[in-house]
Amino acid sequence: MSGPMRTSPTDAGRTPRGLAHNRPFTGAAAHTCVLACALTAPTTLHAQQGFADGLEAASIETLLASVAGGAVVIAIGALWAAGRAFKRNRRDLTARAERMTELETKLDSAESILSAEPDAVFIWSPERMVTPTGSRNWGRPRVVGSTAGLADPSSGAVDFDFVLSRLEPEDAEALRNGVSRLRERGARFSLSLQMRDGRTYEAEGRPAGAQAVLWMRDITGEREEESRLVETARKADRERTLLSQVTDAAPFPAWRRSADGALIWVNGAYAKAVEAKDADTAIDEGRELLGADILKSATTAIAAQSEFRDRANAVVHGERQVLDIIELPLGDGGSAGFALDISALSEAEGDLQRHLEAHRDTLNRLASPVAIFGPDRRLRFYNRAFQTLWGLEESFLDTEPSESEVLEMLREARRLPEQTDFRAWKQQRLALYTSNEPTDELWHLPDGRTLRVISQPHPFGGLLYLYENVTDQLKLESSLTTAQHVQMETLNKLYEGVAVFGSDGRLKLHNPAYQRIWQLEPQQLSGEPHIDQIIDWCQGLYSNTDEWAEIKGRITAVSDERGNKTGRLSRPDGSVIDYAAVPLPDGNTLLTYVDVTDASRIERALRDRNDALETADRLKSEFISHVSYQLRTPLTNIIGFGEILNTELFGPLNEKQSEYAGGVLKSASELLDLVNDIIDLATIEAGAMTLDVDPVNLDQVMTQVFDMASPRAKQGKRVLEIEHPQNLGSIQADSRRLKQIMFNLLSNAISFTNPGDTITLGGERDAGEIRLWVRDTGDGIKPEHQATVFDRFEARGSSEKRRGAGLGLTLVRSFVELHGGWVSLESAPREGTRVTCHLPTDAKPLSAPAPEAEETGTAAAS
Repeated sequence: MSGPMRTSPTDAGRTPRGLAHNRPFTGAAAHTCVLACALTAPTTLHAQQGFADGLEAASIETLLASVAGGAVVIAIGALWAAGRAFKRNRRDLTARAERMTELETKLDSAESILSAEPDAVFIWSPERMVTPTGSRNWGRPRVVGSTAGLADPSSGAVDFDFVLSRLEPEDAEALRNGVSRLRERGARFSLSLQMRDGRTYEAEGRPAGAQAVLWMRDITGEREEESRLVETARKADRERTLLSQVTDAAPFPAWRRSADGALIWVNGAYAKAVEAKDADTAIDEGRELLGADILKSATTAIAAQSEFRDRANAVVHGERQVLDIIELPLGDGGSAGFALDISALSEAEGDLQRHLEAHRDTLNRLASPVAIFGPDRRLRFYNRAFQTLWGLEESFLDTEPSESEVLEMLREARRLPEQTDFRAWKQQRLALYTSNEPTDELWHLPDGRTLRVISQPHPFGGLLYLYENVTDQLKLESSLTTAQHVQMETLNKLYEGVAVFGSDGRLKLHNPAYQRIWQLEPQQLSGEPHIDQIIDWCQGLYSNTDEWAEIKGRITAVSDERGNKTGRLSRPDGSVIDYAAVPLPDGNTLLTYVDVTDASRIERALRDRNDALETADRLKSEFISHVSYQLRTPLTNIIGFGEILNTELFGPLNEKQSEYAGGVLKSASELLDLVNDIIDLATIEAGAMTLDVDPVNLDQVMTQVFDMASPRAKQGKRVLEIEHPQNLGSIQADSRRLKQIMFNLLSNAISFTNPGDTITLGGERDAGEIRLWVRDTGDGIKPEHQATVFDRFEARGSSEKRRGAGLGLTLVRSFVELHGGWVSLESAPREGTRVTCHLPTDAKPLSAPAPEAEETGTAAAS
């Protein structure tokens, strides 16, 4: 072989296509033939050349070996080409499968999106077949999207023919034709369809590749909204026309400007004001109503998208006017404005300002504080009296503070009424700005002043406050009211009948007692009856005409020398009435009547009873004194014999005998003390008690009394203490009676306390006074018993457990009073009792009082 084997590009390209069409053997044979020809062609040429030249002849064996080798090479090449074609075909199939999966995913996503659309979508796909007429067969459409409104109620399915049946006939025919053209020729269409149930649908058909797609949307609500918008636009146009007519006919100048400030519209009043022929002339010639300064300021404000308002002087129709200029920015960058003639208002404001100045001057001269707060609740005016009343700085008031700030400052200075909830009170004050009713209230300030505060709406908005210091007035009114009330209550409670007659003889005032004494009815005394009528009504009770004439003359006399008159009226019914006629400074006459019938009857009985009581009391005192003296001698003998037995002078006693002897001696001693107390009390009541006064060392006396009472306190398990300064000093007193006073107080405390209680004997000296006291921690004395605790024969403790003769505290008070002093009691249940004897340092002993009738009542002793 003289050269390599080659394969033409055409053959190489056809082999994969043959493999792709599943004809491998045909391709392989072709390749084999081609290769065989390619291999045998040079060999044949070479053999022919050898034969021609006759150089060497090849043997048959060599030829066959060459042919066999060529066939093997051809077979190997064919197998290699077939393997490569198979691998490439498998990769193509895998890529196609993956592409198909991706397309199916996208198709599912597209169908999901279509299903979520509010439209119903009908999709026709062409079948791979042709009808006999040569046209395509489209089959039934797929339906996706929102199909609830188009579904058959009986089956729930959506069918295009059913949809056509629900349309109006004309609309159904138009839709059927449109869909046909779309499927056959791909012609787009858009229709508005009317359902038989009144709903409106929009149908739009368009081709999508080889498919035909129909969208149907329910636009019923959109049509209604469209109709409403059309009607709204028409109404707005009518209103714009009316507004244009109104503004053009307005009696005041009005205009509009473009964004560059040029006039683009004016009304008729504007044209007249600038003396133009008509509105178009005013616009074309650019006639300005405003001056250059005002126009410049307005342009600046409009550029800043702000409202412009100012006053300007202008000559309109040959008259000078004051115009209120208002110009407002518009959304297109331009502006609209109008001018109001406020000449009369400006003149009125000037007059009002002058009036206000005069009013301010007048208010400043008033003594009553005045303050005016504006609609914004800030102080607009105050007079000097207001500043003086509240003591506020003028510099602060001149800053026009708000009422809230003024109230806060006054509160900090404690010049406002005390409030439990100041914030709520302040809100009530500020709420007056929204009320049209005036208020009148009283403020009671912490410094004792009372202010009358009147607030009323101000004509210009805000509030006007008037303050009046009514402290003195309220005090006078209160005093007068109290006096009148007390007077009436006093007159009504009086036992005496009281009547006041005027100088005209008519009854002005009377009390129930007057009505009762003369047996008159309330309706008779109402209406100010005359004295003549009253005399007629009273004739049945007392008929002495001379006496009545005297009384009448006292009432109606006009003489300045009217005098008092008293007398007694003995009435036929046996009653006795004392009366008095007293002239009053105001010309009235006061008559008083006292029914002394009972008094006169019992006066004699009282005298007789008093004499009897005095006699009985004297006999009682004499009897007690006599009995006491008679008891003292045998008691002394009993005590003497008891001491002999107790000291075992005549022989020893057994335990029981010794106990009995001690009991007899103790009882006899107590009885002797009681007898001595009775004798002392009888002596005091008889006025025969005298004191042996000498200088007494109080320290020694208190120590002695403390020692005397200690055994008894120890026996009763009471804690006895003494408490007094180191040098209490001395006093002019009866030493024996002073010891008796303190001992009785200690004995009384021991008797009416419980074991474990503390009893303290104390004394102290003050300027001109010595105070000796006994204090205990017992149960105390009930409040209802404290008033009579020093009365005779009363011995009642708070617990009612122990009783004595009830003379100890009575003697204490009597002895202290004989020394010129007095006794005080302090006690509370469960806290204890303190009895204090107040003795003057320079006391002059008094003589015992004369006997008096015994007072009755109950008392408590501690």
